[in-house]
This record gives sequence, C-alpha cells and structure tokens, in this order.
Amino acid sequence: MTAQKQVSVGNLHCQNDTFCRQFTTECISCSEKPDKKGFYQVELVDTILFPEGGGQPCDTGYIDNVKVYNVQRQKLAHVHYTKEPVSVGLVSLRLDWSRRWDHMQQHSGQHLLSAVLEQEPYNIDTISWSLGEKRSFIELPTGTKKLAITPELLKEVETTVNQLIVENVPVITHSEEANDEEARPDSLPKDYVGGGHIRTIEIQGLDRNPCCGTHILALGQLQCLKLLNTENVRGGNTRVFFLFGQRVLESFDASYQITRQITNLLSGGQETFVDNIQKIQQQNKENMRRAKRYLEQLANFAVTDIAKTLELQKFAIMYKEDGDMEFLGMVANVIRDRQLLENNDKVVILAAGEKKTGGPIIVSGSDNDLVQKTGKIVMKVLSEVKGGGKGRWQGKAQNWNGIENLEKALQDEIK
Repeated sequence: MTAQKQVSVGNLHCQNDTFCRQFTTECISCSEKPDKKGFYQVELVDTILFPEGGGQPCDTGYIDNVKVYNVQRQKLAHVHYTKEPVSVGLVSLRLDWSRRWDHMQQHSGQHLLSAVLEQEPYNIDTISWSLGEKRSFIELPTGTKKLAITPELLKEVETTVNQLIVENVPVITHSEEANDEEARPDSLPKDYVGGGHIRTIEIQGLDRNPCCGTHILALGQLQCLKLLNTENVRGGNTRVFFLFGQRVLESFDASYQITRQITNLLSGGQETFVDNIQKIQQQNKENMRRAKRYLEQLANFAVTDIAKTLELQKFAIMYKEDGDMEFLGMVANVIRDRQLLENNDKVVILAAGEKKTGGPIIVSGSDNDLVQKTGKIVMKVLSEVKGGGKGRWQGKAQNWNGIENLEKALQDEIK
C-alpha cells in the first residue's frame, strides 16, 4: 500500500507550471528489482517530468541524484524509469530543461501551424504529426482534397505564423475534471478513465484543442518558424517538415559553419557556390571521360602483351596493383573483341588490387574444363581467393600474398 495517492495525469505539476525546473515531492513506491531492460519503476506523488503523451516525448531529469530515463502514463498514473532504486520518502526533482524547452516550442508551434492551415483561405486539416529528434512534421490530406502544397503557399503560411509570433498572442491552458463521459474528446486515450482532467490549449482568438502536453505561455516564446521540405506519403498525403525556435537557430548555426568551410574550399562566398560547383561538376565529367579513354588505351596495350604471351604458352597472367574491376572488365572486353580465346585451349587470368587489400580476379577461356581447372589452381596457390562460375570464373581476393607463385604453378599444371 502506498502512503499517498498519486496526482493523476492531466493535473501534474509539469502540466500546471510548465516552467518549473525543480520540485520537491514524495516517492511512494519503487520496484524491488529492475525489469528485463534494467529499469526500476518509481511512483511519485507528483512530478515535473512529463510522461509521454499527445505526440510529445517524455521528459528526462533526476530524482535526487538518480537519472530518470523515461516517464510513462499508465491509465491515470505516472511511472518514472531509473537504473537505480529510489528510496521511499521526500525526493527532489530536477528537470532536463533544454529537452523540455525544445519539446514545448515544437509542440506549441505545431498547434499554431495547424491552426493557421485550418483557417481561411487554406482550410487544410492536420491529420497527424510527429515531434522528431531533429525536425518535426505535420501530415496534410492532400490526396483526398486534391491540394497542392506549393512553395508559394508554404512561404505565405510561414509569414503568417511568424507575424503571430511577433504579436505575442497569449497561449492559455484550460483544465477541468473529467466527469462527464459524454463530453470526452475523441483524442483522449481510451484507458484514460476513472477521473483525471481534460486539458484544452487555447491560442487566443485563433484555436482551441484538447492536449495533455506542456506548452508555452505566449507565442513570442516560439521565437520563429522555418518551414522545410515536403514529402509525399501514403494515399497522396503530404508531410510538411518544420523547425521552431531554438531548432531554427541551431540549424542556421550548422548551415553557417558548413558555409564557411565551403567558402574556404571554393575561394568564394555563398553567392558563387552554385556557379563554382557546376564548374567543378563539368570538369569532373570531362576528367572522367578523359580517364576512361586512357584506361581503354591501357587495356589495349595490356591485351597486346597478353596476346604475345599466349603465342608462347597456354596461359597469360595480368596483375595490376592499381587496377579495379572496371579496368579488368575493359581488358576482358578487348580480349573478346580480338577473339584471343576463341576455340582454343588457352586461358587468361586477370587480377587487380593492392597487395595487402586484394581485389577482383577473372579467369577466361573457351574451354570450360580448363577454366575450372585454372580456378582451382588459383585457389590452391592463393588461399585468400574465393570464386567460381561457368564459362568465366570470377572471384575476389582478401590479399595477393603469393601471387608471384601463380605462374610457376600454372606452368606445372597446364601444358
């Protein structure tokens, strides 16, 4: 039996005073052992740590010096999850304020953004939303309403929202006991029964919505809104991603730091970025075409050497330490075009890659039995090679240790 009854979710101190960062209350129970995930379940009389709900993640903080990793609602109760036990009796709570402030700005901001979209001239309802760790989004029913969320519309909405923030419109939280079952909002969880409080968040003169979350006191505390990209999702709906307040500042700071680095790399301000990058891309394409031509020439030279070797013996080996699979493919194509292995008992081994890290290997020939025999010899001499295949044996080496011994092994086996 607990010493005191918990204050029910809906009437918690964190919901009645969203700016309270420290609080004294009483621990009334703590599980004797941690659960399978290593957490103790702690019940307090009241709390300033918000339990997850209404689309808002839970708060974190401390009970005395014990870290709280999670807070969850269980019907009307609230449970704190820790990795250390908490003694029954008076305790002091500390809130992770930066996390709370972020959640308040994004959650209240979502109310405002959705309210503006629901008004004339847009008349667009929000069907869902998500408070993400880095950015949040609202989902709009563009599929059923055949709406187009254009950049012009987003710019107009962003301007309207930011003007309301400048006007510092009050945000008022209303709370009443949940006694009348018929008056329960549809958004209220089905297991939120047996009492509790129903909370309604009002943006004065603009919007009223049931919500259990923690909210700001006036729109000025949102600081600003920045709408980001959109994304098409199921049913033709559209997600609109957004940042409010501190997230806008942090995003700008990250972008500014990157801009400074790019300025140094490109030796020009951000107004020259697009032109400079386009020039680099064009130069890269030209360099790639030029490099491909050189590789094709090198492949032809390599095949000329291979052809000379095949005039003297039944096999030829080409190993290029600075080559790769693309180059081997070019060499194999030239061999095919010159018909070096047509209707004869010759075989060619092509290998590439650095000695320590290995790389691809190809064994080609018109006699499949000879190709398979050569592949087995390769794997016997080079223990770090694995491969197979009919017609053309292909594999990969973890390293090329011992490749200098391959020619002698082939001379002994292929005559």
